[in-house]
Amino acid sequence: MDLFVYGTLMVAEVMRRVSGFDQAGDAAVLHGYRRRGLSGEWYPAIVPWPDCRVEGLLYRGLEPGQLAALDAFEGAMYRRVPVDVVIRADRCSAETYVLRRSWGHLLSDEDWSLQHFVSRGLREFLAGYPGFVPATAPDVADEQRH
Repeated sequence: MDLFVYGTLMVAEVMRRVSGFDQAGDAAVLHGYRRRGLSGEWYPAIVPWPDCRVEGLLYRGLEPGQLAALDAFEGAMYRRVPVDVVIRADRCSAETYVLRRSWGHLLSDEDWSLQHFVSRGLREFLAGYPGFVPATAPDVADEQRH
């Protein structure tokens, strides 16, 4: 599965810690969406928006277990949906995480900046975000069976 990311998952260390995926992404653009920060958070969300575009990365070849880890990380606020992204001049099919309408009240009016996140928020995000579960952590149910 190919996944378009547009926020904290563009940082290789975040992607690796969340999913275990450790390959470089390709620069890609998603048309018809806009990216905004979420109030009080370091991470952004995207929502459908005509005449807008979001720059991000396309990660290719994720395994089902990696996607399951990402689904858990993204949680109930987001849904994974199919999209078409553009890489150079080519259109590619992928999936991405879109903010659910019921959480739209959290969108700020400000654009989200990867540079700002990396320089100001990455360390705090890595140290304290409760969604991180090491990708190599054993399944608790598996431990209880042994």
